[in-house]
Amino acid sequence: MINFTNLKSGGKTFLTILLFPSIVFLMDFIIRFEYLKILNTAGFINYSLSFVYEALLYVFLLWLISLVKKSRKYVVICFAVFIAVLQLLVYGHYFYFGVLPNNYSINYLFDHFHDSLTLTIESLRKVYALIFLALASIHFFAASFSLKEVQFISRKKGIAIASLFLLMTLFFNNNVRFQPASYSFTPATIFSVKYVLQERFFGGKFLIQNGYVQRKFEVKDRVKTSVKYNVLLFISESVKGNNLHYNGYERETSPFIDSLIQTGKVIPFHNHFSNSVSTQFSVPIILSGNYTIEKLNQPYVYDYIKSWTNATTFFFSSQSMKTDNIDLVFNTSLDNFICQENSGKQMFNDRGINDHDLMPDVADYLNTLGRKKFLGVIQFNNTHYPYKSSRKEFIKYRPCPPASLNAYDNTIYEQDFVLRDYFKVLGKKNLLDSTIIIFTSDHGEGFSEHNHSGHLQTLYNEDIAVPFWIYLPPGFPVEKRNILAEASKSNTSHLSIFPTILDLFGLPDSSKLNLKPSGYSLFHNEADKEIPSVGLDMLDTKSIVYKNYKFIYSKKDNIEYYELYDFIKDKKEVNNLWDKTDEKSKAMFHLFLHEWEKHRTSFTGLNKPL
Repeated sequence: MINFTNLKSGGKTFLTILLFPSIVFLMDFIIRFEYLKILNTAGFINYSLSFVYEALLYVFLLWLISLVKKSRKYVVICFAVFIAVLQLLVYGHYFYFGVLPNNYSINYLFDHFHDSLTLTIESLRKVYALIFLALASIHFFAASFSLKEVQFISRKKGIAIASLFLLMTLFFNNNVRFQPASYSFTPATIFSVKYVLQERFFGGKFLIQNGYVQRKFEVKDRVKTSVKYNVLLFISESVKGNNLHYNGYERETSPFIDSLIQTGKVIPFHNHFSNSVSTQFSVPIILSGNYTIEKLNQPYVYDYIKSWTNATTFFFSSQSMKTDNIDLVFNTSLDNFICQENSGKQMFNDRGINDHDLMPDVADYLNTLGRKKFLGVIQFNNTHYPYKSSRKEFIKYRPCPPASLNAYDNTIYEQDFVLRDYFKVLGKKNLLDSTIIIFTSDHGEGFSEHNHSGHLQTLYNEDIAVPFWIYLPPGFPVEKRNILAEASKSNTSHLSIFPTILDLFGLPDSSKLNLKPSGYSLFHNEADKEIPSVGLDMLDTKSIVYKNYKFIYSKKDNIEYYELYDFIKDKKEVNNLWDKTDEKSKAMFHLFLHEWEKHRTSFTGLNKPL
């Protein structure tokens, strides 16, 4: 006769053992339901197997905990806290970026730990503490409850559970790499970390994570030329074009530059785009003119200018560079290189020093140059997250808690005063009549326009449409001024800055460049040329700007998305025209994307030291 009492008892025991992994799995199912419901058959099988994997892992871990006789309660508390913290980090990433943590984001954590820690700490809110306490409490009671039955599992069965877990690990090892989001919280997290560690310690790291290595190159010989003008390039940080008053913003964030534009001293470019949403990629693109995210062993614009002209070269940055070894990328053959670490200045925010504090060093260095011509690069910092104003007089928009739009606009307003002071310095040294000034930003910054904040995530205009203007001295040739004024009416990008500076120094011939630039000088601008941008920091996304349209291709969790916007008529980029577009136009944008991707990846293998 069947003993139903034993069956009921056995079923209850089984459910008790599986309580903890079931709760972890159920949380993931609820949080990511919108994505999970569109899984194909293979994805659904993968996700179902995830529960088996999680069950084996957590039952085995709880079985190990059950072997602890003394202080078991404290071990369970630590276990519950660890899982709760891990869930907060993983799902925080998911809610922010739309995907589970992947190789890109985990590598970023390793390579920019200080930045990641600062951003995490400053984004903490009281509600997160409550969520953490709730998660930790649920996990503690669930683990304690499961332990009531897990502790009676024999050693033989415990080893069997561990063996099955290892077998499933071997099975998952390759599969999770290609469809990480098709797996639940635990295997997706474990294998993403595993792949990153494997890449970092055993080679084969992702292309964009080649690290910062000392550039080693040779510049071809040519007769040095005398130059007529100085060029000063300002590279701002995280400033989007839409938040500048001269670009139509309702707030008066740029009164000084507005006045220069009104008097005709500055030519504004209203449709200028960054080719990347990350400083580590966009600044090298600006300085090299090459559309690539590899750290190439090639000269930058100031390396050519130093070798081929009589001009002095310098780079002053308010940002921290040696901490992340970025100085190995930028500081090569410069006559003077200053960054936060060797400036002797105190840190202002997590990225570096106060922009105001760097100005006296620049002024002092200009004094040493006398009548020598120069190419200078000045990199700003204050507009970086969390958007901290240095003095009360620059707090124009209130309330302005950290990371708010008001705080951000205040830093842009303050930067306008920094630029004003730089113009005063140049004026006192009688350099405004002989200096061409170029201003842009490495990338933009989102404020929930498309349900995201910051950058690294999308290629909408808040992320890649950046300010760009050129100050021309009074005696600058009228015909060349007119050419730039005409170019300002078309779409432009960072790819034009490198060849334009060479033109300004009388070096238009690119035959002796180590690599041909990817863009065109603004003096030879191709008005209808398409403009590429790439974002591979956290998400796989690329875009093409062509005339008044922007095509965006994104790949999230192995699902491809296509978007097309008329960013002139639809400034907020909310009306996706892709499904309404004819096949011929779709094919054209696909071709543009394919050709630029082919160009971008063609630099592979060129980054070996000479």
